Amino acid sequence: MSLIQAGLCGTCPRRPLATFRRSYAMYGSSRTRLVMTTHERRNRNCPSREHSYNRTLATSTRQQHAMAALDTKTYRAPSSFAEGEPVTKKQNMGPTGTTQDVTLPHMPELFRSDFLDVLLPMANASSEASTSTSTLDNPTFTNPLMAALKASTNQTETWNGAEAFKSTLSATLDAFQALGPGSVGAVIEENLASAWREAPRLALRIIWNVRSIHDGKGEKEVFYRAFGWLYKNHPRTAIQNLPLLVTPACSRGKSEDASMPHGYWKDLSNILALAARDELTPHQKPFWFLHSPRHDWREQKRARERGWVSFPREKEKKAEALGVRQKGLVGKLESNHAFRALYIMVARLFAGQLVKDLSVLDRMADHKPGSDEYRGLSLQLSLAAKWAPSPGRSHDRNTNLASAIVLLLHTAGVSTCIGKPISVDGPVTAEDMHILRSFYQRWILTPLRQTLALPEPLMSARRWGEVAYNRVASRSMSANSKHFFAHDPDRFTAYLTKIESGKAKISGATLMPHELLAKAITYNSNPTHPQPFVETMQRVVDAQWAILVDRLREAGALDNTLAVCDVSGSMGSLWYTDRKGPVEPVFPAIALSLVLAQLARPPFHGGFITFSSKPEFVEVNVERDGLATTAQNMVGAAWEMNTDLNAVFVDLLLPLAVKHKVPREDMVKRLVIFSDMQFDQASGGGTNHEAIKRAYAEAGYDVPQIVYWNLAAHRAGRLEALPVTADTEGVALMNGFSAAMLKVFMGEAEETEDGEWGMVTEDGEVEEKKADAFDPVSVMRKALLKKSFDGLVVVD
Repeated sequence: MSLIQAGLCGTCPRRPLATFRRSYAMYGSSRTRLVMTTHERRNRNCPSREHSYNRTLATSTRQQHAMAALDTKTYRAPSSFAEGEPVTKKQNMGPTGTTQDVTLPHMPELFRSDFLDVLLPMANASSEASTSTSTLDNPTFTNPLMAALKASTNQTETWNGAEAFKSTLSATLDAFQALGPGSVGAVIEENLASAWREAPRLALRIIWNVRSIHDGKGEKEVFYRAFGWLYKNHPRTAIQNLPLLVTPACSRGKSEDASMPHGYWKDLSNILALAARDELTPHQKPFWFLHSPRHDWREQKRARERGWVSFPREKEKKAEALGVRQKGLVGKLESNHAFRALYIMVARLFAGQLVKDLSVLDRMADHKPGSDEYRGLSLQLSLAAKWAPSPGRSHDRNTNLASAIVLLLHTAGVSTCIGKPISVDGPVTAEDMHILRSFYQRWILTPLRQTLALPEPLMSARRWGEVAYNRVASRSMSANSKHFFAHDPDRFTAYLTKIESGKAKISGATLMPHELLAKAITYNSNPTHPQPFVETMQRVVDAQWAILVDRLREAGALDNTLAVCDVSGSMGSLWYTDRKGPVEPVFPAIALSLVLAQLARPPFHGGFITFSSKPEFVEVNVERDGLATTAQNMVGAAWEMNTDLNAVFVDLLLPLAVKHKVPREDMVKRLVIFSDMQFDQASGGGTNHEAIKRAYAEAGYDVPQIVYWNLAAHRAGRLEALPVTADTEGVALMNGFSAAMLKVFMGEAEETEDGEWGMVTEDGEVEEKKADAFDPVSVMRKALLKKSFDGLVVVD
């Protein structure tokens, strides 16, 4: 199917653009108005009222301006598209009255599929690296003597005086640990540089693991910083792998079919905008483009009325800043080949997906809305149209990305029905670019966004009664549920009732557990909230928590596993939540412990151990009580300042096992310790892990596998107080706030083809490792060898 065949009527996906091609071929100001009037009359009989032209046009003044741009020039009726020439020019202005220069320098590479070879040629065409799991780089490790020598300078202490390590003595493992929530600056640069020297393919997977919502840590801004390092040092590798951010690669549960991407489409425009503003670096915190302050319009209005701010001067300053940014953008596009390649890659990804989605929309027009065929096709639509840059909006003002996208769509034939021949063999004029951008907004983005039933346009138009709650995304539901209840209480509460009875679904699987926990506590602890509001918000949190846990269950269960949750003073307090500051580690510690308690198989289901000065087993039943009630009960718990990990084993687990003569086979096989790793000094000297091994040996039991899960790697800006090194058997090192990383222990780990992998020693010998080995490096590899990362390639 050609691209023009994929075009649809912008207001009703049931009516193709064929009728508009004939009308636009005789393009003129009076004819244009006649075409639109005819279309309005036709749509009055359209059974799909949500696609009414009048309603759509009224919801956006900006769209009215965009259509008005088509009336700014008069053309004679051409005998063919190629012969159309302007006769009279009425005026020369942008469709929104903006000062934005929407033109781009001529970029012939934009229309070439081999643009990377042109702009960033590889030194050796055959150097593209294989990413088969059997040929991945193996981390190097020292022999015993070298390990002893390095260990002598690797000693450090926790805040509470316990012996610990500065490094794991594996560069890749250090990078895997260092890249977590809040990582910034040198900790990213130094660890990625060392990991790349040791194992570049694993280092690349570490970067993508940081972003992966479904198979990794889900840390968006840390990924942007890590990608900034990759873009600076290995630009072709960075750009060539960008499609894997938005291509479905992650499978649900044990399904072989990939259905979910690692990131989302907005990642692409975010990365490009950050690069355009020179913010795409490991050292940028915060990203000013992503966190620009939002001034209260009431304060701005009051300031202007009282003469504190000159409105014309304000506009002048904004226009000047925009001009400087656009001048810098043009300079980068003309002189920086890496930026030009990044720009083209992002534009081509958006344009290519929009074409596919328009094709699906065209097929949907052949079916009745609400039919099984219609719904099935609608599920094939991506969210590219939602996150594609809207002309004149934030991302486009900083990148002119909409201009590049419309040029690609135009050359493919999507916009030929406007009737005016526009050549891309040289720079496109501002007038022509405005026409193309108006077409893109009105006839491509608008119909796709309407079909996706996005809530944001309906909310801004105050059409709350039309929001399809079952189509609201996880984060949008979390952020806007209070608005849904305030403006549409009856429908929203009825929707929640359907969820609780199993007749409807809610999105929540992409949220972090600690975010839901914090919301549950916040709603309960604020006495100013009316009780009906609190109860409704609790129902939302409980429903989203349930879907999050259910999605994780699709990956399997956790056998013989128990959570150990650090609730000492250094972890923070559940009473205090600072939305703008770093996350207090106690929130993800408790949230992940609750998730693990629900995923664990009996008899270890429904409880976890908390520890500060005195360890305690806590029984929970989130399925029965809900997250909100469970969280409220935990807020009142009496926790102290100590971080006595040793007491969990010496004062609780082992004494109970000895007292009740628990057989070895009935002992818990794996403990997951959620902590900031600032443990108290172990009795008897040595590290806490060494003390635990001694205690188990004295009691006659085997030491369980221990997962040290670091929740505060961001505090010092560097790795510190590591409990073990890379060669410690029976131990894993994890970090981050995402429950998706628990899948590593739920039977989802991918193995190498022969079930073994090698650890390369410094003298070049390969030490064979079994795929099911349980040590820090082996577990890290299990997290990174998932099939969803197999598309990553190292090329420079």
